[in-house]
Amino acid sequence: MFRKVTLTLVAAILVAGSITASPANAATKISNGVACSKANATTKVSGYSYKCAKNTMVKNSKLTWLSVECLSAIKSYDAAVKAKTDLANVATQTAELDAQLTTANDALAKTTAALDAAKAQVTKSRATLLTTTIPAEKLALSNAVSKLANAILILTTSRAKLDSQVKDLISKKALLASAPDQLASNIADSMASANLLCAKGF
Repeated sequence: MFRKVTLTLVAAILVAGSITASPANAATKISNGVACSKANATTKVSGYSYKCAKNTMVKNSKLTWLSVECLSAIKSYDAAVKAKTDLANVATQTAELDAQLTTANDALAKTTAALDAAKAQVTKSRATLLTTTIPAEKLALSNAVSKLANAILILTTSRAKLDSQVKDLISKKALLASAPDQLASNIADSMASANLLCAKGF
């Protein structure tokens, strides 16, 4: 009888011990948000890669396992935030572009006027060249036409460059005007992606 009671007590103790010990010894399933202790440690679970790191999107975050997809999304979010922060005062930059645009437009107008004047002078000189019979005048007019032709080539090239510069400045101004909204949209999109890919249990 005593032996039977003793065996029953021992069996009960073993069962109780196994119930108590089981949760403590059970391996914690690694997923987003599960605490870890060694920074930059890596592991793989069911084909997914994880890294022990802090989620910079969470205030006062601690070391947790984060999937590589989550870390990539966080990186994109951080880059979007930095891009918005790095954007200087839009009004100041717009004013600078306006000043450059005014200068370029003025130069373009002057160059165009000079080019038109040169073309008109060539036409006039050629007409005179056809009617004059004095050799010295013909030679002088020929030299003048040659120089004007060269000037026309130079002015045409300058005008093309200035025209391109004006168009480029207009594009930059338009891009700058839309930059704040675009950057804000990038932040919202990258945040949504990060929240999705960094969800606990993923």
